Amino acid sequence: MSNERIKILKMLENGEITADEASRLLAALEGSTTKQTYQNNNNNNQSIDFTKIMNKITNTTQILAKKTSKIYGELEKEVKNIIKNINVTSNKNSFCKEFNFALSEQDNNIELKSLNGEMVLKGYNGDKLTLKAIYIPKDITNTVELYNSENKKYIFTFKEEDFEKVSIQVLLPKKYFKNINLSSINSNFSLDSINFDNIFCETTKCNGIIENVEGQNININNINGKLIVRNIKANILKISNINDYVKLNNVDIKDMSVDVLNGEIDVINDYLNLFDNYNWKLETQNNAINVEINTDNINYNIDAKTSLGKVNILKNNLIYSEKTDYKVIAKTEHINNLFKSLNLSLETTNSTIILS
Repeated sequence: MSNERIKILKMLENGEITADEASRLLAALEGSTTKQTYQNNNNNNQSIDFTKIMNKITNTTQILAKKTSKIYGELEKEVKNIIKNINVTSNKNSFCKEFNFALSEQDNNIELKSLNGEMVLKGYNGDKLTLKAIYIPKDITNTVELYNSENKKYIFTFKEEDFEKVSIQVLLPKKYFKNINLSSINSNFSLDSINFDNIFCETTKCNGIIENVEGQNININNINGKLIVRNIKANILKISNINDYVKLNNVDIKDMSVDVLNGEIDVINDYLNLFDNYNWKLETQNNAINVEINTDNINYNIDAKTSLGKVNILKNNLIYSEKTDYKVIAKTEHINNLFKSLNLSLETTNSTIILS
């Protein structure tokens, strides 16, 4: 296989291009030559049908392009391995420190941070807060601390300039914490099975998964990282992400605002159950917005626009007040009062919007 084809497949694997783009690039490289024969490295004179290889590649890209929950696989594998990897102190300069607090009061607050490592939070039905830190100090006298302040706030702290790496794994009792504040630099992070009133994430150069959480407000500000949010129940979700994608799956959110710069937004929902009225605003630049709602029990109010792309609305029973390639304003024609209502505002530049 030529260097050009290898580069294209690598770009697809790394998420630098979409599956459709990869397919077009490979087809362009193929040109008029559809079959080539190569000797293998063992000189066994076996030939390879390049047409079959191209067909396999094309089929693969088409499968990758299909909007299913499997779209999250590679990042999920990467982040899910954090819990396994964080328990291994492979660097001889690493230190490990564990903190344990027995909890008896509810409505606690917690502040956590990591640096050049990983942050893993896992909720469970217990009453003990456990934090395990693996860190590499620039001087062996530098250490990390978790302490409980007087206002029921648990704070994990260290001086960033004194460490090369700080990773944390936290077992968080579900019913005892009200507010969760997270900050991270150059780290993967994972939040799983957390109950809360408020979650605030301030992350830079981080990939993250937030899943199976339930509460009131989630606010995520991320720069240069991928975000996956799924199986969430909350009143409010606000996401600001720069230079990478945001993918959401089965988010039962009343008011959702997703603002992305230079990244795709994908939403796949099989249900909307908790609320009667939903307000979702999705906005990005230079990338596509794909929304797939797999339930018929929805009354839509749609406002979608793009500057240099195309708007494709693939829902039935709509009446249009405006319908062009670049802008669609529509709503459900025959309202069913037993259905949920979804106000959907979609906006991008230089790319497509698809609602299916």
